Amino acid sequence: MSEHHHEHCHDDCCAHEHHGSDCGCGHNHENINKKEFIFKIAAGGAFFAAGYIISECTKLPEFVYLICYLISYLIVGFEVVREAVEGVIKGNIFNENFLMSIASIGAFAIREYSEGCAVMLLYTIGEFLQGLAVARSRKSIKDMLELKPSQVTVVRNNQEIVLNPEEVKAGEVIIARPGDRIDLDGEIIEGSAQIDMKALTGESIPLSKGVGDKILAGCVNTDGALKIRAIKEYKDSTVAKILDLLEDTQEKKSHTEKFITRFAKIYTPIVCLAALCIVLIPPLFFNQSWSEWIYRGLSALVVSCPCALVISIPLGFFGGIGACSKEGILVKGGNYLEVLAKVDTGVFDKTGTITSGKFEYVKCECFNCRCHDNQHRELLKIIAACERYSNHPLAKSICLAFGQYADECVIEDAKNYAGMGVSAVVDGKKYFVGNEKMMKEAGVAFTETQAIGTAVYCCSESEFLGDIVFADIIKEDSRRAIAAMRDAGITKTVMLTGDKAPIARDIAAKAGIHTVYSRLMPEEKVEKVKELKRNGSTVLYTGDGINDAPVLAAADLGIAMGAAGSDIAIEASDMVIMGDSLSKIPLGRKIAQKTVRIVRENIAFSLIVKILIIIGCAAGVFDENAMWLAVFGDVGVCLIAIANSLRTMIIKKQPPVL
Repeated sequence: MSEHHHEHCHDDCCAHEHHGSDCGCGHNHENINKKEFIFKIAAGGAFFAAGYIISECTKLPEFVYLICYLISYLIVGFEVVREAVEGVIKGNIFNENFLMSIASIGAFAIREYSEGCAVMLLYTIGEFLQGLAVARSRKSIKDMLELKPSQVTVVRNNQEIVLNPEEVKAGEVIIARPGDRIDLDGEIIEGSAQIDMKALTGESIPLSKGVGDKILAGCVNTDGALKIRAIKEYKDSTVAKILDLLEDTQEKKSHTEKFITRFAKIYTPIVCLAALCIVLIPPLFFNQSWSEWIYRGLSALVVSCPCALVISIPLGFFGGIGACSKEGILVKGGNYLEVLAKVDTGVFDKTGTITSGKFEYVKCECFNCRCHDNQHRELLKIIAACERYSNHPLAKSICLAFGQYADECVIEDAKNYAGMGVSAVVDGKKYFVGNEKMMKEAGVAFTETQAIGTAVYCCSESEFLGDIVFADIIKEDSRRAIAAMRDAGITKTVMLTGDKAPIARDIAAKAGIHTVYSRLMPEEKVEKVKELKRNGSTVLYTGDGINDAPVLAAADLGIAMGAAGSDIAIEASDMVIMGDSLSKIPLGRKIAQKTVRIVRENIAFSLIVKILIIIGCAAGVFDENAMWLAVFGDVGVCLIAIANSLRTMIIKKQPPVL
């Protein structure tokens, strides 16, 4: 991703904060200039007060206080009327500016000057408060945009030079001093330090990192000097992907948002027609007073605007997404929050999801590899060389334990076989490394190990060489997280793995998962998820590997483990956990359920209040205060709904399930 692109993204964010964005009902509801607002309220309020005092406390001619009211109206309402006229010219008639302009001008026409001014004055105050609320809701997302890097120190030709992150190439060494933010994904090659990953994972406790540890862009080096080899260019880094996800988030509307957008287009003309009927029918057919029924109709017109719905509902989902981001959970759209709130079945990959993906070496069994010592260096060298370019967690453990044996090897034509293993030409000879299916694919007879653990077999094109066995380690919080999901309503839990049945059953029992399917190829995992969906379940799937990408896409909600997850899995998912803790899922579900509940509250509250006020205006119940009540029904209800939406950003963490 280019620097220009990120500058554009950052500028856009600032533009939203300071200048506003259209909510869909025809007016900008975000922050307006504070000095302009203060001037409007002070000057407009002064002339309004002068007009009111003159009209109520003196016997001066009407035109004197009318002039005061008109000046007040023009100060606070000129922009609204101008935007209303522009909306009519562009064909966007039924928007809030149009409704407010007609209602206030109509109030002047029937000589209700104070109420015509009051509509605009209160409306302007309401708009400013709405802008502050919306700006606040954006802050958590905007804070993530502050991850945008500035410059990095790179070692080139034995000299330290300062470059933009976009200029650093994969493989180059960068220096991170105490207090520096690390701007590219990399591997520590020298030094150790405490690393603050709060911006990515939401966890405030720093992690100890040393030589050989992977490190993600966006975290902060709190102490110690580090040399880090960049493993990706900036455009492929964690920070760049986060920024892309956040930019795309706003384009993926929830079903509720889409419904409200359609609803508003139908609702507004209908209530405008109802207001017109209130104005015309009683005077024309029942000989009622024109001024009285115009006043009632104008009041109904003011209250009719669906602004509270059109603003507060997207704002609610935006707040929920922001709350998730602060906890290290990236949600790619409001629609996925809705799905998370209603999922009832959790399906999980084993390696790297339920387990840590860190394997403990158990044993090595040598058959025809012709090793010359008891340490099986020849077999370990071949296996480590073949696994060098694999992203599988077991391959990473093998390379970490025995990678030094393969440092002098010439490795060519490395190839991955989904769900089976890898092959490569090592020092001019082709080898196959993987599970039992890989050995069958290679067409050699092999001896299956009896050791408990995950076996990696090795063969040449003509004979079986041997195997090494590793034992996967379950994550510390997996059992607690599964229990918390069950308490949160995800009642059915399933584990899918390509591993052996005894290993799969053992891990599932330790994690508290009741249903497990083993020996599955990637396409078989997809079919299991589709089968659950056909049986009426709403399914989330959590995985981290390249092989998980098809299953992530097939589930109702795909969740990738971002810290260790492959780029393909993260791309195919609907949510990304910036860490390796499953406990983020029940926390995200809690946020999602709260968000959906608040959105529904806003819909019910807004519609009920508006309908009651419109009926009251038509029935003459509020004759003396109809316009003032109508202003509350629009601006007041909108502010209450927005304040309610802001609650989505307040999350109380529960103590862990023991």
